[in-house]
Amino acid sequence: MLWNYLGKFKTFIGIDVSKDTLAVSVYESGEFNTKEFAYNKQDITKELIKPFIDKKDSTIFLMEATGVYHTKLAYQLHKEGFTVSAINPLIIKSYSNSKLRRVKTDSSDSKLIAQYAYKNYDELPLFRIKSKEQKDIEDIAKAIDDINLANTALNNQIKALKSQAYYSSDVVKFKQELLDKNNKIIEKLKKLLNKKLKENFSKEYNLLNKIPGVGVMVSSIVIAIFNDFKEFDSAKRVCAFIGIAPSPYESGSSVKRRGRISKKGSPIARKVLYMATLSAIRHNKIIKEFYERLLQNGKTKMTAIVACMNKLMKIIFAVVKYKREFCENYVRV
Repeated sequence: MLWNYLGKFKTFIGIDVSKDTLAVSVYESGEFNTKEFAYNKQDITKELIKPFIDKKDSTIFLMEATGVYHTKLAYQLHKEGFTVSAINPLIIKSYSNSKLRRVKTDSSDSKLIAQYAYKNYDELPLFRIKSKEQKDIEDIAKAIDDINLANTALNNQIKALKSQAYYSSDVVKFKQELLDKNNKIIEKLKKLLNKKLKENFSKEYNLLNKIPGVGVMVSSIVIAIFNDFKEFDSAKRVCAFIGIAPSPYESGSSVKRRGRISKKGSPIARKVLYMATLSAIRHNKIIKEFYERLLQNGKTKMTAIVACMNKLMKIIFAVVKYKREFCENYVRV
């Protein structure tokens, strides 16, 4: 996060990234300057790097994390020493809705991104180039998640077929074979993940393994995606980044609805933490007692689970950030 950069930036550059073009808005001295050009290394150097290289210490680039499209741009700018941030598109969409914006073009999107950077630069996550070891772990974890999604679809298809009055047993058989094959691949990927974590991040992995409910997938996310929380100064910021910070709804003094998670952050991190929390509710004394206490106080199951997700992340953050072993009977004095 950019908490050490308050008051530092004077130039805020918002970039709307597409496959072949970049729409760029530069907000400087209260004015916007917008332009579009081809998405290639030469044009990035000409239009973005050379004009701002002499003031790179006071310039910040913000773009949406649009799948793989933004990564080449972020890497090139980062290697030149610029401060770069890539955030979930849902955050910009929410910001756009709050502004009641009706016009949507690439240029207007880049202007909105630059404006968001100007107003929220102290909360933006820094883009960092991952080590090869971190990238390997991240790619394997995402591959496991992708195959799990495919398995969910296959299971649903098999159930739908079997619910019919007549269905082809051969089709069910082939789908089941594919499902079984996928499960074997997942097991192989998890073994590979476990091996790479032990070889390259043994200290962090051993600390995480001692937290009941935390397994290889959570460890992968913490090490690869969050970089051991090096860019985060609090667990609260981590929860907001994942998208599990409560999102309350209030209107006037009479209309109040049950809060829900914002879902603006990393989907895979949120999914993995959710599954870990379900396990922790069964096996982690601290989380289990907290969950039961919330239910006794009238909270719904989903509200209690989200609260437990937050609590588990705070435990993970403290253990990894400060290199402290998990203690089930820890009492704060």
